[in-house]
Amino acid sequence: MRWYLWPFLLLGSFLTVSPLALHAADAPAPPPGLAPPSSATSLSAFELPTPQGDTVRSAALAGKVVVIRFWATW
Repeated sequence: MRWYLWPFLLLGSFLTVSPLALHAADAPAPPPGLAPPSSATSLSAFELPTPQGDTVRSAALAGKVVVIRFWATW
């Protein structure tokens, strides 16, 4: 191994074994007056048009992972 790679190897070993690496990030506490939703929260029924002209219904998405992207231009 080349001599200039040793410092990187030592640093990587230290960071891997370091006690600092043992602390996982805790989930942030919700702001006062708000509570996280329960796992039983369900999606409201909706219908949306697709660019192809079809209609997507929320009932057809049951049991699937759904990513909803909200955006605004104000």
